[in-house]
Amino acid sequence: MADTAALVEMIDRYKADPESVYNTWFIGAEERLKAFRAIRRGVRNTIDSIADGSFGSDFKGSPLEVVLAAIT
Repeated sequence: MADTAALVEMIDRYKADPESVYNTWFIGAEERLKAFRAIRRGVRNTIDSIADGSFGSDFKGSPLEVVLAAIT
């Protein structure tokens, strides 16, 4: 029981920290949530281009560039 209480306390402190990933990434970040769709499509396109041999050796203009742009 003490372990559960300690875990709940740790989670509460994490959620209360304004600099935590929970607050900076997920809470109040609608544009980031929308980016997940672009990331998913970009990852799929990257995988497909690697599988069909069309990825090439240049990052610029590649589907991976789209993924990293959405993440950043």
